[in-house]
Amino acid sequence: MKYKEQNIHINRNYKDSLFRQLFAKSKKNALSLYNALNNSSYTSEEDLEFTTLEDVIYMKMKNDVSFILGTSLSLYEHQSSYNPNMPLRGFFYFADLYRKLIQDDERIYSKQLIRIPNPKYIVFYNGLDRGVPEMEKLKLSDAFEEKDESGEFEWTATLININYGCNQKLMNKCRVLEEYSIFIRRVREYNDIERDLATAIHNAIDDCIRENILKDLLIEQKKEGIDVVLTEFDEKKYEAMVRREAREEGLAEGRAEGREIGLAEGRAEGRAEGRAEGRAEGMLLALAELVKDNLISLEEAARKADMELEQFQAEAVRLGVKLN
Repeated sequence: MKYKEQNIHINRNYKDSLFRQLFAKSKKNALSLYNALNNSSYTSEEDLEFTTLEDVIYMKMKNDVSFILGTSLSLYEHQSSYNPNMPLRGFFYFADLYRKLIQDDERIYSKQLIRIPNPKYIVFYNGLDRGVPEMEKLKLSDAFEEKDESGEFEWTATLININYGCNQKLMNKCRVLEEYSIFIRRVREYNDIERDLATAIHNAIDDCIRENILKDLLIEQKKEGIDVVLTEFDEKKYEAMVRREAREEGLAEGRAEGREIGLAEGRAEGRAEGRAEGRAEGMLLALAELVKDNLISLEEAARKADMELEQFQAEAVRLGVKLN
């Protein structure tokens, strides 16, 4: 049985992901994950204070999970696409988190040293790129315009692959993380068979409830759980839209570097124009694909693209996506 769009409420407003539901809403789960990552043995949930940024949105998502425990400020992010810019994103996140902690801005000008909790930044990856290792240190210095090996300024993001079968020692220490990994794999397995994401999610939820995998969450929010899980899976499409590098690197590097004018200014303008056109086409293509997959309605896609229905349909056809 196929589950059509009208049977599923799909909220596109920066909603919580399943990962965030598990670890940003439960101190018990967050504590278990922290202990597993740090080989610690904290037991009191009262020692953990959530600091998640509820009103800060970068790209599509909120800061996923952040909290203070002991002398550490931990930030956990979930990603279904490999993103080398996570150190920079984390840098922005932590700046806002520390700003929240130090509410009196004038204190930073005093002679007294302000003590801040140690940052711990972890990115949990569960995308489909088989080339992503089980663990990787991503460095902000890799993004510097000029290579700098002095080590005088560095910021890192530790990427941990949580696809099923990866980092089994960590999974053994945190059962809820392992169950999350199992559930995501189960959805993908059903989707390979059904070729319908909503149906795959329904089947995976039913399976996992029977097998006591994330049972409490999935029973409590069975309908909402489908909506939540869709966030996990269409994140890749969203990232793909943004990552298209403005449609084949800015429409062939700005229409062949400003039509080969040869002038530096012309090349810059051509590249900027080409990338702008590429971004617009990339967004239209992604919206059309979401409509084709029954993840959003044609009306919503047209509204997001600021187009009339007929115009959006025509643009979709031009880009090679036929909409029913």
